[in-house]
Amino acid sequence: MKKTFREGIIDDIFKFSGEKNAFELIENKYHSINKKVISKELIQVGIMPEVFEHDSSEEKLWSKFSDLILAKSLDYLGLPSEVLRTRGNSADVYSKTKNYTLVSDAKCFRLSRTAKNQKDFKVKALDDWRRKDTYALLVSPLSQYPADKSQIYPQAVSQNVTLLSYIHLQFLIEKGVGGNLEDLWKLPIYISKNYKVQDQKRGQTYWHAIDTLVCQITRQSIEVLRKYKQQEIEKTKEVGQEGIDYWKSKIAEFSKLNREQAIKLLIRAQKIEQKIETIKKAIEKVFVI
Repeated sequence: MKKTFREGIIDDIFKFSGEKNAFELIENKYHSINKKVISKELIQVGIMPEVFEHDSSEEKLWSKFSDLILAKSLDYLGLPSEVLRTRGNSADVYSKTKNYTLVSDAKCFRLSRTAKNQKDFKVKALDDWRRKDTYALLVSPLSQYPADKSQIYPQAVSQNVTLLSYIHLQFLIEKGVGGNLEDLWKLPIYISKNYKVQDQKRGQTYWHAIDTLVCQITRQSIEVLRKYKQQEIEKTKEVGQEGIDYWKSKIAEFSKLNREQAIKLLIRAQKIEQKIETIKKAIEKVFVI
């Protein structure tokens, strides 16, 4: 049976993650990914595969892969973009046009993770990383953004960081940019002119403004955009089943362990031996002033 696009990427990430030049290997393989594939597969890029261990090299490489896909997506919107190699205190994607620059960050989340808070989205950090660049953009799965009263919305408005979803990005790519894309990066101006003061920092207002501007830029109706949003729901269910199947397989695997194997697995899962070693090293460094 032929593998899906997602299955192929997961295999490649397992294959390349142990290499020193892991991102270059992924980039070389997927740098020529075409517009049709990008638009078809964009939604699921923001969903971290459950098969990758938390904070593993595979998880980090998937995040870098999402940066590559974001850069290619912006390319197809007429924004020449590149993935930045610098780590720490820097955005991940940089775009430059004749009139302005844009720094961007792609977010990926596990469906098994429950609470997401404002710190997960790093709106303030993205504003800091902007430095002298004109605009800032954060892209996440629409379903993973916080509820209406979250602090990320007033932060985004006050610091002029545009929050966008992968489904909005797909919509823009497929329907084409017929209007001024820069209006999206100037979202606070639009919100201040079109919404009541008491509503300007609400999530509901924010996404209504995003939907309106995206439809204006693509010259499409809101009904067409709503149909696209349904695609995200269906794709999320599909990828979610992948995660459910994975964890069910782990339950079956653990059920076959004998007592000694189960104890060893629990010790490793709790990282107890590493914690003991860390404490030993801390004790060795203790000295009296």
